[in-house]
Amino acid sequence: MDSRTQDPHHQNRSADDRRGAVTNQGRTGAEQDPAVNSGPPDAVLWDMDGTLVDTEVHWFAAEADLMAQHGAPWTHQDSLDMVGSNEADMVAAMQGRGLDLSAQEIVEGLNTRVRDGISRDLPLRPGALDLLVACRQAEIPTALVTNSDSVLAGAVLEELNRPARHRGWSGGQLFDIRVTGDLGLPGKPAPAPYTFAARRLSALARERGHGPLNIERMVAIEDSPTGVRSAVAAGATTVAVVNLAPLENNGATVVLDSLDGVTVQDLMGWMEGHAAR
Repeated sequence: MDSRTQDPHHQNRSADDRRGAVTNQGRTGAEQDPAVNSGPPDAVLWDMDGTLVDTEVHWFAAEADLMAQHGAPWTHQDSLDMVGSNEADMVAAMQGRGLDLSAQEIVEGLNTRVRDGISRDLPLRPGALDLLVACRQAEIPTALVTNSDSVLAGAVLEELNRPARHRGWSGGQLFDIRVTGDLGLPGKPAPAPYTFAARRLSALARERGHGPLNIERMVAIEDSPTGVRSAVAAGATTVAVVNLAPLENNGATVVLDSLDGVTVQDLMGWMEGHAAR
C-alpha cells in the first residue's frame, strides 16, 4: 500500500536537475563511462503504488472513509505513517486504533474503495510509464512487485493499457510476472517479494531458452522506505524515487526526485556502479 503526492516545485526543474538528486555512487547513470556497461539489466522490477502510479490519494481517502464509517479515529499523519505498508501492518494499525472489523473485512473495504478511486482517476508518476515502455521495447524482462493485492494490481494495469499504447507500446503485457501482496509471502520490507520475483523471472528465462538471471543484475524501482529496504535486502540495484517519504541514507544505489528523463542507459550505469561496490 504505497503511493504519493508530488512536490509542485519538481515540475519547474529540468530533466537533468530532477535525475540523480542523491547517489551513493556520486555519479548519475548518464555520467557513467559507457565502456563499463556489460549489457542491459537482467530485469527491471517495479513497485506499483507511488512509483508507477500515484494512487496514494485514493489510499488516504479509503483509510479515512473506512475508519470514519465505523467511528474510529484516523488522521492524515496516520496515513502518511502507513505509506509502503503491507496488509498485515495496515490491519494491525487500524485495529489498534479501534476498528472492530476482521482483517479480511478491512482489506476488502480498503481495496474496494481504492479500485473505485482509480476507475475515476489514475495519475501517472512522472517518467515512470515512459521508462517502463522503454524497458519493454529493449526486451528487458519486467516484474511488478507490490504489496497491493492481485485484483487491485490487475485493475491498475488495465487502466495503464491506453497510456502505454500512446507511448508506442503494442507488444502485449507490460510485465512478464506480477508478485502481489496476496501470494502468502512475507510483505515488504522483507526481501521475499523481490527474491521471489527474481526466481520466477529466471525460471521463465530458462523456459524461453535463455540463461538464468541474477538479482544482482536486476534493477528495482521503489518510492517508500519499506520498499527500498526490501529491494536492498534482496540484493538488487535499487533506484529510490522520492514521493511522500524521505529516502536518503537508506542503502539505495541512487535516490532521485523523479523518473522524468531517466533512460535504460541510466539503469545500466547504476547497475554497473552497484556491482562494482
